[in-house]
Amino acid sequence: MIQQEMTATVRQDFGKGASHRVRQGGLTPAILYGGSAKPVALSLYEKLLTRALLQLQGKNAVVSLHIEGEKDKKIHHVLVKEIQKNPVSDTLIHVDFFEISLDKEISLAVRVNYNGTAIGVDLGGILNVSAQKVKIKGLPLDIPDSIELDVTSLELGGPGFSCKDLSIPENVILEEDPERTCVSVVAPKAVVEEVEEELEGEEGEEGGEEGEKAAPAAEESEASSE
Repeated sequence: MIQQEMTATVRQDFGKGASHRVRQGGLTPAILYGGSAKPVALSLYEKLLTRALLQLQGKNAVVSLHIEGEKDKKIHHVLVKEIQKNPVSDTLIHVDFFEISLDKEISLAVRVNYNGTAIGVDLGGILNVSAQKVKIKGLPLDIPDSIELDVTSLELGGPGFSCKDLSIPENVILEEDPERTCVSVVAPKAVVEEVEEELEGEEGEEGGEEGEKAAPAAEESEASSE
């Protein structure tokens, strides 16, 4: 699990107007919830926050959040739960932090990285990824940021790899069906359609031949009746 440090200050004013003034001052409104305390309204310097979030993008990370002005100077261990952005300017609007305990297990979705080029892909197949992430349970710092899986041995049309084939650290639990397929190599759709068309064509030809053979038999039957 990646660890990152951030610093915030307590925000005393609330509401849309207050949040707008906070942003005009180069700060981003945020809220800290979870844990035993009530939610706390915060603000963080936008440039520093943006830089930190870019480093954490797409990753699981425990943030050590320092809140200026707190009497006990407690370090809050938090997860970034939600990031709101302006769809036009792509600037930060609001961030939600969720406080956790490093001594209590949590469940997180962990990214699976598929490494190498599968044999079946070299033969014209397509790598079909069914699981971008898998859910894992454990202590926050024991949960890996990602899981690596070598796919070079996958053959075209083979069974692929399932969750039971993933290398999971011993001190965490995989919360997925072990038989769930994660990745396989399949034939391109165009190739599959071409094969199906060929099979349909062969069946049509066989049907035509049988029809041609049936016609003389019917003629012979009519002749004999005459």
